Amino acid sequence: MKPVDVTRPGVPAKDDPQVKVAMGVWDALTSDEQREVFQSLYRTVAAYGHTKDIDHLTRFAESVDRMVRLESTTDLRQRIRDQRNAVPEPAAPADVEDLLRRLEG
Repeated sequence: MKPVDVTRPGVPAKDDPQVKVAMGVWDALTSDEQREVFQSLYRTVAAYGHTKDIDHLTRFAESVDRMVRLESTTDLRQRIRDQRNAVPEPAAPADVEDLLRRLEG
């Protein structure tokens, strides 16, 4: 017998297009990034458990939603990764000499 997926009213199904987009964002994260998201999630749950302040949960949910929207519509994460590994071009000697003149006078 196949398990039945039961959700509360208003909760999107596993195959909802928004959920699929979010899972694509999750799958594109490195394991360190996924670990960071889960750590943030658990810290939020623990904060709610200690304080019963719903704002902890609301702010985290909004943060995750913004992350999914940003990363599913831009190449920002890839650009950040590319920059992390990029070796900067050395300054031309004339640029350094001009900078030294400006600093001295």
